[in-house]
Amino acid sequence: MLTTASIEVQSAVRSYVSGESLYSKGQKDAHIGLLDFMDRRRDEDYGRFLAALAIPLGDRAAREALEQSPPDLEAARRGFLAGGNHPDDIGGLIWLYRWFSSSPLMVEPIATWKRGDEAIDEMRALAERIHGVVTAGNSRAVELPALRVQVHAQNAHLTELEREFSARLGNASRAVQQSLFVLNLAVAFALSLGGLWFVRQSLRARAVAAAEAHRQAHSLQQLIDAVADAVITVDTQGDVVLFNPAAERIFRRRSEDVVGQPFAELFPPQLRDLYQGRLPTVADRSAASGTPGAVWDLSGMRGDGEEFPMEASMSRLETEHQGVLVTVVLRDVSEQQAARRERQAREALEAANRAKTEFLSRMSHELRTPLNAVLGFAELLATDVARPLQPQQLLRVEYIRNAGAHLLALVSDVLDMSRVELGGMALSLGPVDVRGVADEAVAVVTQLALSRCITLVNKVSKEAADAADTCVLADSVRLRQVLINLLSNALKYTEALGQVELSLESSGDERTLLVSDTGIGMTAEQLSHLFEPFNRLGAERSTVEGTGIGLVLTRHLVALMGGKLQISSTAGQGTVARASFKSASKPPAATVSRGNTAVVRAKSAQIDVLYAEDNEVNVELVRQVATLRPGVALRIATSGAHALEMARLDPPELMLVDMHLGDMTGTELAAALRRDPATAGIRLVALSADALPQQISDAIEHGFERYLTKPINFGELLQVLDTHVAQERREQTV
Repeated sequence: MLTTASIEVQSAVRSYVSGESLYSKGQKDAHIGLLDFMDRRRDEDYGRFLAALAIPLGDRAAREALEQSPPDLEAARRGFLAGGNHPDDIGGLIWLYRWFSSSPLMVEPIATWKRGDEAIDEMRALAERIHGVVTAGNSRAVELPALRVQVHAQNAHLTELEREFSARLGNASRAVQQSLFVLNLAVAFALSLGGLWFVRQSLRARAVAAAEAHRQAHSLQQLIDAVADAVITVDTQGDVVLFNPAAERIFRRRSEDVVGQPFAELFPPQLRDLYQGRLPTVADRSAASGTPGAVWDLSGMRGDGEEFPMEASMSRLETEHQGVLVTVVLRDVSEQQAARRERQAREALEAANRAKTEFLSRMSHELRTPLNAVLGFAELLATDVARPLQPQQLLRVEYIRNAGAHLLALVSDVLDMSRVELGGMALSLGPVDVRGVADEAVAVVTQLALSRCITLVNKVSKEAADAADTCVLADSVRLRQVLINLLSNALKYTEALGQVELSLESSGDERTLLVSDTGIGMTAEQLSHLFEPFNRLGAERSTVEGTGIGLVLTRHLVALMGGKLQISSTAGQGTVARASFKSASKPPAATVSRGNTAVVRAKSAQIDVLYAEDNEVNVELVRQVATLRPGVALRIATSGAHALEMARLDPPELMLVDMHLGDMTGTELAAALRRDPATAGIRLVALSADALPQQISDAIEHGFERYLTKPINFGELLQVLDTHVAQERREQTV
């Protein structure tokens, strides 16, 4: 029993030493993550800080669960798992705490543990303060140097507590081992005295004693056999003298094949010379370090030649007959390391995706902002009734508008492609009537067909009239985008007086939309490169505009809706595009309100609009658009702080907010407005060059009624203004 207790204590202490190293690593990683966040101000760095801090917090949860009356063993097990401890160690961790936590030997280590948890709480509070300073921007950046000093001081304090815990745990372990040694010695001495009496006993008594000794040896062997870790004992010559069943499973070798062989044979050939005959020295070094059960990282080799990583703890024992023996407890950590590599790879992929999303967001913003001015002022010039342009000037403006629209289409296509690749393209699949979508798509490209003198034929409505089911499973918006892309492509590559036709075919539970043309067609070589992004198959040398990604995006959209896109073509004869989708049952007819939808504006009705924008060109554009509505009084705030101050002094009925104001974001401004009772009721509409879905949804969640993207659509902006003027009029009437 004493031997069993010794092994249990040694194993449990080793588990606590391993846990302390995980605790220490988590604290160090948290310290590094927090400093990185202060330097780079990136949310992923703060996330790394929180993830690293979860390890000491898990150990704390386990300790608190064990201190309950009665102890919550399941909560303690979950806490130790959250702290990164190996599942096989958790039983020993719980056992040692329950039986020895109140003993004089363990009181001091546990007290140090609690002080460390309190220091972790202080670090977490300091991190929350730092997060607030960093997210506040330049207005509070002067606080960061002083906070950095506190972070370093907090880290030094925690490091000292960890050393103190390790030292006290080592003292406790040595004291327990010494007590067990003295007790074993006393028992041996008592047995020696009693041996005089046993000599005089009968042969039966000696047989009983022998049986008991055999039972104890058998019990010890059973204990060693039941241990989940590999237990290997090596003599002074470096040969194996004990190899338990767990070692057989891990190394995939039989005990009879290993016992008597050099211990170094269990390692890869390139490491055998390093380990041969050095185990006693390593065990001595482990004992001299003051940390019993210290863990070593090694590489082993199974019987089939497979190499694998393992952790080992070593202990040295001097025996009378066999001299110095070294017992090595080994654990296969292949699964843990594989899981760690998988997690690191996943984190790297997520970081790359976040970086790509951030790049797309910045690119969208930086390109859409100047396009807002180009297209906006071109629109104002073309529609200026008071100072109309000459025909030649109008033609020049039309060139500007066409070039800007082409660049905007390129930006939109690139963003859509990237969202598809990142898995961020949100679709709403349901029954969609192909007739209505076909009519809408044809209406969009009709002007292009007329300008190129091409006959555009829509047979979908006529052919579908007799069909039993005219619905497909799709997203109506993306299906329209698919048809517009296919029709636009067909029109661009069809010569004057040619024909483009849109038709529908039904086959079983599949519906196929066909776009056929009498254009220039493609060769087999060109078809093989058709879906390569930015490859225009030689059209870049022609006058036909394009980006080379429209068809690639179209195929992705069709696939996301569960369909398939096929292209067939013959050079000089034309091309046929087939987009096939699953049929769907017709949705119930929607009830549409036929009430008066015209916007009514009273001459006396006027609303106060505050526009928060730090770009002078955008300010001037919106100012001129607002002059088209006499009922709108527009004020300008050139920063977030300025907008907040103006809104508090004189709350407007409506605020137009750019999402990047220099000193704060639009969502931060919205949050500040909602916190103040004087400004909480102001209606908010976003005006931004950021067009990614996540940014739009974030703005809506922060209280924005609508999100208008730049380049500004005059119709949408005027509709917003008209709606609020009409609402103000109704409120005045009431």
